[in-house]
Amino acid sequence: YWHFVDVVWLFLYVCIYWWGS
Repeated sequence: YWHFVDVVWLFLYVCIYWWGS
C-alpha cells in the first residue's frame, strides 16, 4: 500500500513552509 495521503500532507507542508519563509 502506497501512502498517498502521507505524500499529499508532506507536499502541503513543504508548500506552506516554502511560502512562509
